Amino acid sequence: MKIKSFIGGFDKNISYLIWCESTRRAGIVDAAVDISEIIEFIESKNLILEKLFITHSHFDHIKYIEDLRDQFPQLQLCGYYLPEEDFGVNHRGLTHHEIIPIGTEILTVLHTPGHYPDSICLWNKKDNCVFTGDTMFVGRTGRTIGAKSNISHLYNSIYETLLILPPQTIIYSGHHYGFKKSISLRENVRLSSFFQCTSEEEFMKVMEQFEKNRRI
Repeated sequence: MKIKSFIGGFDKNISYLIWCESTRRAGIVDAAVDISEIIEFIESKNLILEKLFITHSHFDHIKYIEDLRDQFPQLQLCGYYLPEEDFGVNHRGLTHHEIIPIGTEILTVLHTPGHYPDSICLWNKKDNCVFTGDTMFVGRTGRTIGAKSNISHLYNSIYETLLILPPQTIIYSGHHYGFKKSISLRENVRLSSFFQCTSEEEFMKVMEQFEKNRRI
């Protein structure tokens, strides 16, 4: 699977264009950045954009949905089957462990609530990569300060869903918050105490200290 990242949006957001090299069929992960550069790239590669994946329905990840729909009227929007926002027509509701093709490439849907109830990740087993939205960043997890956030759910999503993936899996997150855009799961665990906890209680203490340091 081929991957091209585009940075911009509200807060160092990243949208990813992903495509199958043999069929040229493509998808976008998150409508988070201005679409002009994305469209230019799609046209330069003669790609066939079929799907828009939404990792969760926070505003900064869905801001450019209508712009993309205007340019690609047949675009299928793919998000969790119980979204927090109404995505309107041509919305395909996704479930945990559902398999989604992009040409000959395969994505596995992972429901990872915590940062937000409708958070999903998209795992490509063949190429050892996963698109994590705001569930996992380089060096830390997403925050749980929102009214619909749940730190227990986030702990389970991290430790029971993402950290059991192969350690060589490359993380492609929804924001460029770290010292680089992507990182292997192995290196992320080595670098960050968020991913070294032995209990939910310890994880909560790490998150509490992180939030405290943000206010200093």
